[in-house]
Amino acid sequence: MYEKLDRSSGRVVGYRVRDELSEADVEAMLEDVGETIREEGSARVLVYMPTVPVPDVDALDEDVGFWLQHGDDVEKYAVVGDNRLLEWVTGLEDRVTGVDFEYFDAADLDDAWAWLREDESA
Repeated sequence: MYEKLDRSSGRVVGYRVRDELSEADVEAMLEDVGETIREEGSARVLVYMPTVPVPDVDALDEDVGFWLQHGDDVEKYAVVGDNRLLEWVTGLEDRVTGVDFEYFDAADLDDAWAWLREDESA
């Protein structure tokens, strides 16, 4: 289950993800990010996960396909939560992709939004 966060605007989009993520949930989120890319030319994404969601296996295929098609169009990706595994995976993604990934503790949600909006006119 996910919800788009009210602070989303322009090329900065944020989502709160919790519990289980169905293939339809992931598809809808990725379509929304894709729409942002089409409208704005690029996207900066925030995903707030108070708990680590369990993705539907088919949802992972959607995610991989999206990154193959749009990975160059995502400038920054903030992961917000309180989980060492999320922090570790975010660090790994930062090193192996061309996207600027950053992990923030849940208490630093406002800092994550500020980081995404840095140099936004660039």
